[in-house]
Order: sequence, then C-alpha cells, then structure tokens
Amino acid sequence: MYLIKANFVLVVLFGFYQIISAGDTFFKWRRLSLLTIYMLSLLLPTIDLSQLVNETASLDNVLPRITYNLPEVLVSPTRDLFYWPHLAVWLYAVVTLAMLLRMLWQAFVVFRMAQHCERATLNGTAVCLLTDDFSPFSFFRWIFVSPVNKTPSQLQQILMHEQAHVEQWHSLDALLSQLFVAAFWFNPAAWLMRLQVRNNLEYLADHSVINGGTDKKAYQYHLLAVAYRMNVATITNNFNVLPLKRRIMMMNKQASNPRARFKYLLFVPLTFALVFMNSCKQKSPVNEQVVKDTKVETKAETNKDTAQINNAKPADKVYDVCEEMPTFPGGQAALMKYLSENIKYPKAAEKAREQGRVVVSFTVEKDGAVADVKVVRSVTPALDAEAVRVIKAMPKWVSGKQDGQLVRVRYNVPVSFKLQ
Repeated sequence: MYLIKANFVLVVLFGFYQIISAGDTFFKWRRLSLLTIYMLSLLLPTIDLSQLVNETASLDNVLPRITYNLPEVLVSPTRDLFYWPHLAVWLYAVVTLAMLLRMLWQAFVVFRMAQHCERATLNGTAVCLLTDDFSPFSFFRWIFVSPVNKTPSQLQQILMHEQAHVEQWHSLDALLSQLFVAAFWFNPAAWLMRLQVRNNLEYLADHSVINGGTDKKAYQYHLLAVAYRMNVATITNNFNVLPLKRRIMMMNKQASNPRARFKYLLFVPLTFALVFMNSCKQKSPVNEQVVKDTKVETKAETNKDTAQINNAKPADKVYDVCEEMPTFPGGQAALMKYLSENIKYPKAAEKAREQGRVVVSFTVEKDGAVADVKVVRSVTPALDAEAVRVIKAMPKWVSGKQDGQLVRVRYNVPVSFKLQ
C-alpha cells in the first residue's frame, strides 16, 4: 500500500510540476521543486491524520459496555506458494535489485578510473585525464577530461561547466533520481522525472558558463562538436547530455519575469490536499449500515438482557463480570492461538471481497461448556457463520465463581476478517 501511495504522490506532484514549470528559466526553483517532489513522495504516504479528520466507530460504541470483551482476532486468507501478488513482489524486488547493482557497478567503474588515471592541473583546476574517447564528465568532487584535440577556450568552457556541477553538488540530484528509477521502475513518471532532473542540471551548468563571460555561440558550437562522444555512466554529470537542441534553446531564451516564480508556492496547498486525501479512510456503505443496525440491535439486546437478569433466579443469572472470571484451558494466549488456528477465511467471502469485524457473544456455563452463541455484530452470512462455528466448537472452560459459587458468565469476542 505504501508503494502505491508513493507512486500516486509522485505522479500527481510531477504532473503539476510539468504544468507550472513549462517554458520558464527558474532553474534553481526547478531544482528545488524536483528534490521536494522526491522527498514528499517518500514522506506523504506515512502521514495519517485520520484521528483528526475522521470519526471511526469504535468497538465500545457498538457493544454493550457491561459485557466483557476478549481481544480481537485477526483472520486473513491463506495464500498458495504461487499466489500472483507474491510473484509480483518477487519480480519487483529482482528488477529493483538488478538496477541497484548496476548503479553500484557504475560507481565502482568511476571510482576505479579516479584511482588509476593520471592527475593534472588544467587552468588551475585539478582533473583526472581521460585516455579513451569519453565525453568530459564529473562525479561529486572528481572532474574527468581529455585535453587532446581541444583549444584552450574549449578546455576552459568544459572546466567551467564541470566545476559548476561540482560546486553545486549536482551529483546528489543525479544519484537520487537514479535511486528513484530503481525503486519505481514500473512508473513512467520516475523515468520522465529523471530526465527532467538531468536536463535541469545541465541548464544550471550552462547558465554558469554563460554568466562567466563565455561567448554564447562559441559555447553552443562546442557542444555540437562533442555531441556524439561516449559517456562513461548514467550516474555522472556528462558534458554532452542530450537533447542539445533544448539546451541551446534555453541558453537563447529570454529570462522569465521574476514575479512568476511565486507560482511554485502552489505546491504548498497541493501538498496539504494530498495529506488530507491520505488521512481520509473511505468507509464502506455496507459496514456503516451494519454499525447502525448493530447499535439498535445491541441496545435492544442490552435492555432485554438487563430485564432477564433482574427477573432471573440467582441460580440462572448470567454475569458480565464476576469475582473469578472463567478461563480458557491454558489461559488467554491459548485461547487466541485456538481461534487464530481454527478460524478460516471462507473462500466464497474471499472471492466476493467481503471483509469486516464480526462480534460473537457466548456464555460460559457453570460446567464450563460454551452456550448461547450468537452474533451481536454481523458483516455477511459467510463470515458470521465461520466465527460462530469455531466459537461453538471451543472446549470447556474453567468456570467462573461469585461468592464461592459457580456462575454463568457472558463474553464477546471480535473477529476481524481482513483481505490482504
């Protein structure tokens, strides 16, 4: 469920980003927004304010307060070895692991290159010299460049570009976008967002070069000259990241009106809306009606039971609480184990996607036998019948006592049937 919510948040926020950022030149605001989207995609699914925005019906509002309630029993369907959701989870894990291993291998290749390459100082910048025909690139504090067949001005442009990546820690953004693709590889938004992150990092670096006094047209011709050089790894910041046409268009584009940057603040109300959506738990109309009907029935049952108790002979009285409460053989832990092992999720109910909490009432007689088993909160006939079946089959209890005398005691046991 967390993975579904995280992907939903990613799609919504990235779609909104695409709408508001189209055509502007606020590259720093774009970078902040993209990083914020990544963080919110991880955090928002964990924020649940349902206690503040929802009123949930508790067990105490449904059951007679005078009856002793046993701990709730949770029942879920048993799954076969080749249950398809399990296979989907395994597929997801295998692909994610493969992509993470690929990232580690690329990082290792870059690290090995940094350890074995020849070091030099070009125009006052420490670099690692490339021997193969690779495109210049940087990774965190390392700059890799080949000075062969490059004029001094071209070399200076490359160094300014890569220094911008290094000084602004662009490798963190590239690495984060790659991690999200590995985690959300089945979501097209994750791949599109990685492309946006990498393009925006190049816009920032290009902007730094142009602001540094480099001739714009000369720099653009230089980009075209190295457009088809091979890149070492996708986790690095490469000098010739495509598409060059869009990069050149951004360099020639007129700067956006500074006031327009406030549109990025619209992410704030959208974030609150997503938190509210995550906090709102949708209630089933059937379950709401069951709760309403049960409250009426419970009130009637309570009044009826109270009248019976008042008119009953002491020997026939059913206690809700007594001095020595009845105990299941082996204690409460043994009772919960018995119920969890014997109550099975009905196949018909599972197929019909039926779920909910059934509450069964029963009486422990003076001889410890279980009697008067009835449903005080119903969900569906199939689920009700399964809970009643197991309660009726319980072994004898150790009887309860009041004033040293054996007495009859009533219990309620809630059984929650929940589909996975």
